[in-house]
Amino acid sequence: MDEKQKNEFFGFKCLHYSVSEASGSLRIYVDNKKGAAGSVRVLTIDQEAIAGNDYEKVDTVLNFKQGERTQYIDVIINDDDNWEPDEDFFVQLLDPVTGQELKGDDCRTRVTIIDDDKPGQIAFEESKVIKALATEEVCEVVIVRKNGSDGKVTVDFETVQLDKSDHTATPDVDYTSTKGTLVFEQGETSKIISIPILQREDVDMRDESFGL
Repeated sequence: MDEKQKNEFFGFKCLHYSVSEASGSLRIYVDNKKGAAGSVRVLTIDQEAIAGNDYEKVDTVLNFKQGERTQYIDVIINDDDNWEPDEDFFVQLLDPVTGQELKGDDCRTRVTIIDDDKPGQIAFEESKVIKALATEEVCEVVIVRKNGSDGKVTVDFETVQLDKSDHTATPDVDYTSTKGTLVFEQGETSKIISIPILQREDVDMRDESFGL
């Protein structure tokens, strides 16, 4: 039986599956097109999704009896708390003796794992102008994570000089230039950025702004 004939015997019923990572498992059906007795090897192949991390590897041989038209494999899908883009892996049909991949449009199926975690959105707690007294040593800005808190996320921040006008604060004269990265761990929804305010003698004359 040559390779071309073998390809006429087996194929996947569906060429693309989509599955939520919270579903636990995915059932994939293999079609015995002619209903004859025979065997075919089924193997998962990593793409963006990695076996042992995003799903559990399958490498098995399906043995069809005479007249048996369909069998299936179950692939375990692993769930986690971290957000990540949707990821693919493939399932391939092979010759159980030689290990060669069977060639044909229906001899490989693609599986897309849909991420169901909600990392949330990063925003300022106050949407209006944040005011700090010139006599205060630190200006504290609250950063919140809303509409979800799954997984670990980071956000970079940096103070900026708005312009050169009289009411613009000068970095390292009126305040200390500050930048860094906030790290929100799983479930964390609030962080504070502390910006040092530099003291000057003309306190009453200060009415200046800077950006973050």
